[in-house]
This record gives sequence, C-alpha cells and structure tokens, in this order.
Amino acid sequence: MPTQELPREIDIIRDVERTLVSTLPAGWTLEAERQVRAGRGQLDLLIEVSAPNGERSELAIETKRTIEPRLVPQVIERLAMYCSGDLSDAVPLVAAAYLSPRSREILDGAGVGYIDMTGNTRIEVSQPGLFISSSGADRDPWPQDSDLQSLRGRGAARAVRAVIDHNPPFGIRELAAASGASAPTLSRVIELLDREGILTREPRGPVLTVDWEAAIRRWASDYAQTRSNTPMTFLEPRGLPAVLEKLDEVGPVYAATGAFAAQALDPIAPARTATLYVEDAGRFADQLSLRVVEAGANVILLEPFDPVVFDRTVWRDGLRCAAPSQLCVDLLTGPGREPSQGEEMLRWMQENEDDWRS
Repeated sequence: MPTQELPREIDIIRDVERTLVSTLPAGWTLEAERQVRAGRGQLDLLIEVSAPNGERSELAIETKRTIEPRLVPQVIERLAMYCSGDLSDAVPLVAAAYLSPRSREILDGAGVGYIDMTGNTRIEVSQPGLFISSSGADRDPWPQDSDLQSLRGRGAARAVRAVIDHNPPFGIRELAAASGASAPTLSRVIELLDREGILTREPRGPVLTVDWEAAIRRWASDYAQTRSNTPMTFLEPRGLPAVLEKLDEVGPVYAATGAFAAQALDPIAPARTATLYVEDAGRFADQLSLRVVEAGANVILLEPFDPVVFDRTVWRDGLRCAAPSQLCVDLLTGPGREPSQGEEMLRWMQENEDDWRS
C-alpha cells in the first residue's frame, strides 16, 4: 500500500519493473534499461519484453512523480519524440505514482499506455500480442494539501454548475455575480478544472474555454443523485399520470429530475419513477396525497444539497425540469438504467448547446 510520502521516481521505476515481472504471462521475460539516450533526450526506462516464441517488443516509459491532466499532452509529445529513429517500433508508456481518471482518459485517447503505483494499468502490445489491464485508485493517495481535490461540497457543486452552464469567456467575479456562487469557491473549482485539463484560462485572467462534458463527468465522480441529496420514497397508487395531474395543481415549487424529466426533454424510455427536487419532502407529499413506502415506490422526493437545483429550470410538456446540466449529472449517477440515459442526455446537450448554455 502507498505511504503518505510521495514516491520518488526511482520508486516508481522499481514498481514498474516489479509489476511487469509479476503480471507477464508464463514464459515471458523482460530486460530493463534505465536512462536511455533517445533522440535529443533521455528516456527514463526502456523495457524489452520477450514472448516464449522469441518475438520481442520494447516499452518506452516516461516516468513522472505527479502529472496533472493538463500536462499529459506535453508528456505524450515528449514520448513521441523519443519513439523515433531506433525506437520507432517501441510502445509508449507513462508511469507515475498516481494517474487520475482524467489523465488515463487522455492517454487512452492518444493510444498511449500507462501504469501507476495504485494498480491502474493499461499496456497493449500488438506484436507479440500482449494486453495487461487492471484498475487501481480513483483518488490520489498523495494529494497536495493546498489544492481542492473534490467537487463534493455544496459550494463546489454550485460553482461547477456555473462553469458548465455559462459560455466562456468569463472572469471569476463576473461568473460569481451571474450565478450566485462564491468567488473564492469558484476560484478553487476553476483551478481544479484547469489542473484536470477541462478548461483553459489566461494566467490570472478569464476562463477562455470549457469542456463542459468533461466537467459534468468529473463532477459525477464526486456526486451521486441519492447520496448527495436526501431522498424519501412514496407511492401514488394511480401511477405517474396522476402525479403529473397533481403537479399542475401545486405550481412551480419543484424540479423534476432523473428519467422522469429526461423523457420530457428527449423521449428514450418511459419512466417508472417520478423523481422530484422539493424543499420539504414531507409537506410536498402531503400536498400530493402520497403514501410513504419503503418498497414499491413510484415517487422519490429529494431534498437538495443546494437550492441551485432550482436554478435555470426548463418547462417541457407542462413539467418543470431541472437544468440540463443538473439533470445529466443526476442521470449519470442515478439508479437502474439512468446512467445509460445520462449518456443519451449528453448527446442531446451536444446537439442543443445553444438552448441550455448562457
């Protein structure tokens, strides 16, 4: 298990060698060479793997103690420079103490393998055929105390909603005024998303671009529809059509989310449960004459993590729905089929971006 002290590069190199020795298939062997001249630079580690039939391949490995996602493209570019000339057939690989999900996503997209000390590994060699894949930590065991690490808190969630929902360019004060998010919290969230390579900004200046889909997925890694909010379950004996009728009577004191709202925006599959954000679940249930149940519920009332869930709502077919960004993260982290509906929601948002972003 990792210690609290950030491993040295030599520790990472030794861990790579040990891991490969223990995970290579029976009959495979390896030879490792450190500090190898490659092009105009020096490669940290070159490993030659040999199959039982004598076929061989080389792994060109760049080692980093820490690597922020925004810097991963530079490492990929450096590896491409190394993997030229005599090493043109080498398989590029990044090794680190820890690689975040976002870093691994960028490496995967570039066709570059990786390995970290928590067990996250993906190595693919076409000739001879070799594939190694394993999952490790999704949280950094060696976080920097001064950096925001999570989007779990209510302030962070309100801030990330603001970043997603508003079109750049924008400054922190400008966005705080438009969204009601705290400027200091916005600053820390923007710094986190900058480190993750999800947005770009001028030094000490405005945010210039935002990959809003990546921001939603990053938020979803720290959020869960029923864990981040307080749920209560109920039954409407006459089914969801009766819920819709009653919602017409109570007015705009709720925000629908989950599959119930998704089918109003983009019909995918009929919802079996009505999930609604409300300020006071008990009082709202009384207004709709719902019965409290522990099993067989068809209505879930969520008391929200923050009133931001009622911001930027949209009306569709007489139903007040949570903002697409909120709805999407709820779907991606919801029960049953909702995560797959979240993927459909992302596609709808891509096709209708002008409709939901300021």
